[in-house]
Amino acid sequence: MRLLFLSITVPFPATDGGRLRVLNLLKQVVQRNRVTFLALESQSTDREGIEYLRSLGIDAHLVPLASRLPHITLRSGSQAVLKRKPLTVARYDVPAFRRAFHSLLETNCFDLIHYEMFHTGQYRLETNVKSLLSLQNVDSNIWRRLREQTSTPLKQCVYWTQERAFRRYERTESYHFDLVACASEIDRDLMNESCPGLGADVIPNGVDTELYQPNTEDEEEATLIYTGSMDWFPNEDAAIYFIEEILPKIHIAYPNLKFSVVGQLPTDRLKRFDNRHGVVVTGRVDDVKPYIARAAVYVVPLRIGGGTRLKILEALAMGKAVVSTNIGAEGLNLTPGSEITIADEPTAFADAVLHLLNDKSMRRKLGENGRRRVEAEYDWRRIGERLQGMYESVVTGDSRTTAEMNNS
Repeated sequence: MRLLFLSITVPFPATDGGRLRVLNLLKQVVQRNRVTFLALESQSTDREGIEYLRSLGIDAHLVPLASRLPHITLRSGSQAVLKRKPLTVARYDVPAFRRAFHSLLETNCFDLIHYEMFHTGQYRLETNVKSLLSLQNVDSNIWRRLREQTSTPLKQCVYWTQERAFRRYERTESYHFDLVACASEIDRDLMNESCPGLGADVIPNGVDTELYQPNTEDEEEATLIYTGSMDWFPNEDAAIYFIEEILPKIHIAYPNLKFSVVGQLPTDRLKRFDNRHGVVVTGRVDDVKPYIARAAVYVVPLRIGGGTRLKILEALAMGKAVVSTNIGAEGLNLTPGSEITIADEPTAFADAVLHLLNDKSMRRKLGENGRRRVEAEYDWRRIGERLQGMYESVVTGDSRTTAEMNNS
């Protein structure tokens, strides 16, 4: 199959969950298809990233930016309103990307176009080439949760306008694609509810179970960890919420406990906690696995989110006991109490962490069961097979969902 894969960002190096997802999907689909990839230059490592993709056998192209992407300002906001697009979509409306996309269509014959998120979906053309829109989150739901978590009237107003804008955009644009694929069953149900008759399907997140292996030898007692791209507000909010509301309750029993916040671009608000009360804010690290290996418990205190959390799959693949909020673990087929521990309120979350710190055998049981689950359902190879099935069903016109085909 001849596939054109559109992404706003270059996925290598995989410095956040979105890039990690795209990179692993590309690694899978290039094994079965002739893949052309197009992305927008957004950081200094993108040219090296394109060369890496070419080494995988991908015909990779990069659209250079003459200047930085426009900031979200009153002017850019008014332009978004005129274009009837959400702010974070309109920001990536770059004429050079559109020209490069059109040029590839004029000089190549593709069987299918994979649009990664609405950031590239906005470039959709009326063409005979089949199309799949892949959503990493349901953005209207993200903005709704942001609105619900803030008490600042101005922020509530801004978040409400973006929630409305995305809901309208999702409803008007999703039907133009031959298939819409979400990252979780929850997100799929949200899209199908919002867009009746859409028939969205699921491409779950995954983990490389060969790369992420259990390592109990390096585990340190009384050590906790949370990972993620810390410039993304839900991650920043989760880390600060844990530090301010949950960690003090754990410190009563473990005054020397260490909490590592690992991830790129920590905000100034988050960095002020570094080296205070056992908190270590690392910033970007070359390899997150040694940090996860040292942790006794992996915490996911998310209060805002969508899709599914790659971080949980990575932790479970390494045999770690995970304590998460319901929002943090939503969309993942995990059994509470057997493969993961779920707690939402600060006291309950702290108690769950303390229980695991005090019970090494329980930590091992949760980690081993979690590892088995990700091997069975969330290995990227299995997900690649699922995505390939979607591609083939779209190209051949088979209207059944992947789930229906798997059950036939």
